[in-house]
Formats: sequence, structure tokens, C-alpha cells
Amino acid sequence: MNRSTFIAVAIVVALIAWFGFNSLKRGSLSSHEAASQEQAADETPEAVIETLVAEPHMLQIDAKGRTAPDKSVTVKAGTSGNVVSTPAKEGNFVKAGTLLCGLDVEARAARVKEAEAARDSARVDYEAAASLAAKGLGAANLATGAKAKLDAAGAALDAAKVELSKTQIRAPFDGIFETRIAEAGDFLAPGQACGVLVDMDPVIVSVQLSEAQAGRLTTGLDGHTRLANGKTYPVKLRYVARTADGPTRTFLVEAAIQSGEDEVPAGITAELFVPIGQVPATMISAGLLTLSDQGQLGVRYVEADNTVQFAPVTVIDQTPEGTWVTGLPATAKVISLGQDYLADGVTVKPVASHGAQP
Repeated sequence: MNRSTFIAVAIVVALIAWFGFNSLKRGSLSSHEAASQEQAADETPEAVIETLVAEPHMLQIDAKGRTAPDKSVTVKAGTSGNVVSTPAKEGNFVKAGTLLCGLDVEARAARVKEAEAARDSARVDYEAAASLAAKGLGAANLATGAKAKLDAAGAALDAAKVELSKTQIRAPFDGIFETRIAEAGDFLAPGQACGVLVDMDPVIVSVQLSEAQAGRLTTGLDGHTRLANGKTYPVKLRYVARTADGPTRTFLVEAAIQSGEDEVPAGITAELFVPIGQVPATMISAGLLTLSDQGQLGVRYVEADNTVQFAPVTVIDQTPEGTWVTGLPATAKVISLGQDYLADGVTVKPVASHGAQP
């Protein structure tokens, strides 16, 4: 083999070796990149999700208050006198007009008899003057004056009878004589109390609501109430205030309890529920609720591109089965485990709560 041939063969071998080395290097790099990508894929955090679907849910106003009588009146004396009788017993039902407290009537009864006598005398004088005037034997003005005196005597008699009637302090309506304040022997001045009368038909639920809540209610709406003893009764709204209470800026709402034959006491704690319409809502476990960095209540879920998003929600109802919220998409892949450790916008690998790949 001559020198030229040897040199050509050496060059060819060197070229082949160089190309082979580069091919091996590229293959090694490709394998390394693939391994890196696979490792990066393996490092994507998993998120356990639960797919929840919104459905119509009845939105209702829920407020706590107390039961109260339909009416409560402190029955007071209209005149002065000593109490001589208290026939009504505390806690008993009384009809309108029932005597609650009786005052001494002796002086007033005497004034009535005196006024009756004065009226009768004035009537005799008038009849005589009128008869003489009719026969032309007396002046007409004398008859007119006698008539005026008769009218004045009649008015005095009416006033005496009214004063006498004030000694009988009676129930102004049907109700329960709840509390006796005056006892026999007490002296009552005008305006002092005989006792307290309450009307328990119906018993009402009285609550204070915010402006936003009260603005969605009208009289006549149906609802229900749950008392402290656990009993539940239907109610109907009868009053919604349109003027706020000064110190609290809340609005008074009253609902009549339809208790049937049951006796509902006044003054016990009661919760009022009034449905105001259906809204799309999602039922979740209360444990899924979390706070954003700004302190906003919400739920984290996974978007279609597998990124984590935070949805601010509003709790509209709480039941033994779960918490109803608004603000989530109609169908949401809610993160059910570790939502507090996943930031918004992070890409995750969703895993269904039962362990299968969604």
C-alpha cells in the first residue's frame, strides 16, 4: 500500500469515528432530556379532587329572636281610689269586660244620685215653663232657660256616671291576666297599674334583621319557626318594619305562629325561617372552605387546564348533610385534600377522591 492510499484510508476512518461519536452523544443527550422531562412530570403535585354539580336550592332568611304575645297591655286606673276587689286570678283567661280591679265607689255613687236628683228637678222646671209658654201665660225665654238648665243637669249626670264607671277597671280585650300589680287595700292614683293583660292568640315570633334581609321580605309570606324546645310550627309574616332601629340599624319583623291547639309560651328563644326563592347552589363539606391571602372565604378547585383556582363563595344554608354555597362553577372539580397547600395558578395532576385518574 502506497503512502497516498494509506492517508486516504486514515481520513475515512477518522470521519467515520467522528460521525459515530456525535451520534452517540446526541442519543445520550436525547435520553437525558427525556429522563429530565419524565422526572419533571413526576414532580407535578397531585390534587385529590371531588366533582360537584350545582343544583337549585331554596334560599331562605334565617334569624333568631323570641316569641311574644300578640298584645301586652298594662291596665291602669282612670281615677283615684282604694282597691276593694281583685276578682281576676293571675294566669287565667278573661273575656273583654271582665272586672280586674274594683275601686271604692261610695262617694261616686252618691254623686250620681245627686246628679240624678238635679236632673229630675230641672226637668220639672222645664216642663212647667214650657207648658206656661205654650198657653201664653209665661215668657218663652223662661222656657228656653229651663231647657238649658235641664241639659246641663243631664251632662252633669253623664259625667258622674263616667267617673263611677272608672272605679271598675276591666279587661279591654280577651286575653290572659298575666300579672296582678295592685292588691286589695292599695290606693291607686290615675295612671297607676292594676295588672298586665296579654293576648296570646296568636303568639308571634319577633326578630331583628339587617337592611338587606328585611328588604327581601313582605307581609303575607309563609315560613316556619323552630322553638328552643325543638318544636316546629308554620308562620305567616304580619309585619315588616320600614324604619330602622336607631342604635342597631336593624328592622323589626314579626310572624304569627300557627300553633293549632298547642300552647306556645312567650319570651322563649325561637328561630325564624322564611323561603324567598331558589338559586343555583353547590353542597360541599364545611371542611372544604378556606381563606384566600386577602382573607376571603372560598373554595379551591381545578380548572380544565389542570391549574388551581380560588372561587370566593357565599354560604346560604347549612344542613346536617352539608353546607350550601354559591360562587362555584356549575360543575367544579373541588380540591378535597390539601387545598391550603396549593397556590392559585399552580399546575397539578388531578386524582379522583376514590383514587382513579379522572
